[in-house]
Amino acid sequence: MKNTLIAAAVLLIIAFGVLYAISPVRPISWQPDANAGLKNMFMKNTTLDDVRVVNPNALAGPEDVFVSSDGIVYTGLNNGDVVAFPMHSPNDLKVIANTGGRPLGVRLDALGNLIVSDPVKGLLSITPEGEITVLVKEYGGSPLLLIDHHEIAANGDIYFSNASARYDLNGYIYDFIEGTATGGVFKYSPTSGKTTQLMSNLFFANGITLGPNDEYLLVAETGKSRILKFQLSGTNKGQTKVFANNLPAMPDNLSFNGTDRFWVGMVSLRDWRVESLAAYPAVRRIMGAFPLEWFEPSSSYGFVLGFDLYGNVVANYQSPDSYTTVTSAYEHNGSLYLGSLHSNGIGILPLTTSNSVQ
Repeated sequence: MKNTLIAAAVLLIIAFGVLYAISPVRPISWQPDANAGLKNMFMKNTTLDDVRVVNPNALAGPEDVFVSSDGIVYTGLNNGDVVAFPMHSPNDLKVIANTGGRPLGVRLDALGNLIVSDPVKGLLSITPEGEITVLVKEYGGSPLLLIDHHEIAANGDIYFSNASARYDLNGYIYDFIEGTATGGVFKYSPTSGKTTQLMSNLFFANGITLGPNDEYLLVAETGKSRILKFQLSGTNKGQTKVFANNLPAMPDNLSFNGTDRFWVGMVSLRDWRVESLAAYPAVRRIMGAFPLEWFEPSSSYGFVLGFDLYGNVVANYQSPDSYTTVTSAYEHNGSLYLGSLHSNGIGILPLTTSNSVQ
């Protein structure tokens, strides 16, 4: 019996050694921020149950949503299509183009071109006729592997995030296992064609939006469940501060309603597998040798937060099963238009559905 146990232990050690050796990840130790939990300003509720879902059979995985001033809804789908439809007639769906990748962020520029963040193809410009131009695909001679989201300033400059310098879209979960924080934020100038890096060392840089008068950027640092503020002008230009932290879920895309509120889709509740093993890089390296499907987010939950200009939570919409894995929330004419990584269809939530946080 003793010899059997010894042999089993040796085999187990060998197996772990092999897994450690073949793992593609090189984790580091890191410290998660505290988790506020679903209480107080983040109290559990079911107000997101009031969402109405449009085009569920035609819109698979509408990750980001943008609504133009004339009421046209734009989004990108998991089959590569970039589509649009009038909000008053959602069945009149038009495919603008297929990027051949996975379109994520979508915004219109002043010329009527659709700017798209596609982690496979790059930062793209798509004309109304569907002609695609690649604006940015690399920086400093290295490919930008996971361009995720963007926002367009009044002067035409495009601010965009690159979630990881280590892994592409197919391997993005490795980034959370690894924790090396290689994400960054960049500015592309259509006038000069120049790309400049503004922020680095972010743990999965994700959603981007601009504050009032384009004075600052907000950036979702998904891996640390927080939102950062980067000053673009004024005496604190170039400085980064924490806008919101200790969030109970992981922030994805951001948007600004133009006056007094920022919206964020919270894609997943914080994952114990990411955070409880943060101090154990050797364990996470072994985990990296297993199939990635094992490490998909462990929660499927609907969650949207609204913040005022000072980082205070002023709105909290949740649902355990109505419309989940919310990746974007865009305010237009008194409603929130919601996108999701895995749910189908665009969610529409009237802001008369009250769940303001006092």
